[in-house]
Amino acid sequence: MTGTTAGRLASPPATRVAPLSPAPPRLPLRGREEEMARARQALEFGADGGCALVTVEGPPGSGRTRFLDECAALARQLGYVTGPRPGLPGPGAGPRLIVLDDPHFPAEDPGETLFARRHASYGDRALVRLVAGRRGADPLAGCPAGHHERIRLGALRPPAALQVAADLLGVAPSAPLARILLGAGGHPKLLVELVEGMREEQSLRVGAHEAQLVEDRIPRRLRVLLQSLLLDFPDECRQLLRVAAVLGRESTVDDLLPILQVPPSALLLALDRLISTGMLAVGSTQVRFPNELLWRLVVDSVPVPLRQALRRQAADSRQVPRPAARPAAPAGPPDLNDQESRIVQLVAEGLTNKQMARRLGISPHTVNYHLKKLFQKTGVNSRIALLRETGWSDPSEESPEPGPRVRPRPGALECGGQL
Repeated sequence: MTGTTAGRLASPPATRVAPLSPAPPRLPLRGREEEMARARQALEFGADGGCALVTVEGPPGSGRTRFLDECAALARQLGYVTGPRPGLPGPGAGPRLIVLDDPHFPAEDPGETLFARRHASYGDRALVRLVAGRRGADPLAGCPAGHHERIRLGALRPPAALQVAADLLGVAPSAPLARILLGAGGHPKLLVELVEGMREEQSLRVGAHEAQLVEDRIPRRLRVLLQSLLLDFPDECRQLLRVAAVLGRESTVDDLLPILQVPPSALLLALDRLISTGMLAVGSTQVRFPNELLWRLVVDSVPVPLRQALRRQAADSRQVPRPAARPAAPAGPPDLNDQESRIVQLVAEGLTNKQMARRLGISPHTVNYHLKKLFQKTGVNSRIALLRETGWSDPSEESPEPGPRVRPRPGALECGGQL
C-alpha cells in the first residue's frame, strides 16, 4: 500500500522551515533635517513638562508616515512613552506621545482636558500629540498648547532626491538617469516607485560605481499607482485633471471651460481638491502641473484617440469668434454748430476739401480738421456715414431734380445765410 501502513496513515514528510530573512536595512530619512529639528523642539518642550502639538501636513505620498516614525523614534530616545491614548500614566512614567496619522476626528473624548492644559497636572508626565494629515487638514488646530509646530512636507530638493535614489540603488545615478529621476519633482512616493519600477523592468543597469539609464519609459507600477490615486477623486476632479493634462502641462481656464462645458463656479471645488493634493497649481492666469512625471502619467492614462479629439476640440473653441457686442441704440442726430452744419451741407453737395475751403474762406487744412472733429463727434469714419448720422439720406431714384444725391432732413439745416 502506498501512503498507509498497518491501517494508519503514513506520517507526512517533514517540512523544512526556511529561516526568516533579515529585514531590509532602514534607509535614512533624506531632505527633512529642518522639519526634524522643529519636531525635536516640540518633543524637548514636552520632555521638560509641557504639552505640545505637532501638526504635519503634506499631500499623499509626501512621506508623512515615515516622518511620524522618525519622530516617534526620536521621542523614545528622549524617554517618551508612546501609545494610542494618553490614559493615566503610572508613577514614574515619562512624558506621553500620541501619534494620529491622517485622523478625521480627535481620538480622545471631547470631555478630556489634559491636552488643553499648558502643563500636565502631574509634573514631568506631560503629553505631546503628533498629528498628520493632508494639506489644510488640521483637526486639532483649535486645541491650545504650550508649544505648537506646524510642519509642511513639501517636495524634496534635487540633492536630497538623488540621495534617496542612491540609497535605493546602492550607487549614485548617472547624469542621464538623474535627469529622469528629477522628473518626479521631488515627490517621495513617485521617486521610490520610479526607481523600483525601472529596476524591475530593467530600464536601468546598476554597475559597480554608477547606475546607468538603459531606456526612458514609464514603468507599469507607476501607471498602477496613478490609477489608485485617480480612484480616490470624484468624477469631476478626474475629468478636470485629464482634460488639463491633454491640453499641456500648462493651460488656461478659458481653454478648459468650453471642453468641460461647466460654468466657472463649478470648477472651484474640483480645483480646491486637486490643489490640496498637489496634483495641480493655479497661478494668475495658468492652471499647471507642478510635477512633470505626474503630468506625463495623467496624459498617458488618456487613450490616444481621445487625446487627439480633445486637442481638436480645444483648437476649435479658440477659433470660434466671440459674439459681437450689440450696437447701442441710436441717440439721434448730434447737435451741430453753424460751421459744422455748413461743412456737412458742402459734403452733401459732393465738394472736395479744396472746394469747401474756397467756399468758406478757410484753408483746406482747417476743413480737414473740422471733418475729423465731426467724425469723432458722430462716431463714424466716412463721409457717407457722416451724412447718414446727421440726418441726410439718399434721394429717391425717381426724383428728377438735379443737384447732389443727398438732401437734408427737413429742419436739419437752417444756416440763416447763403454759402
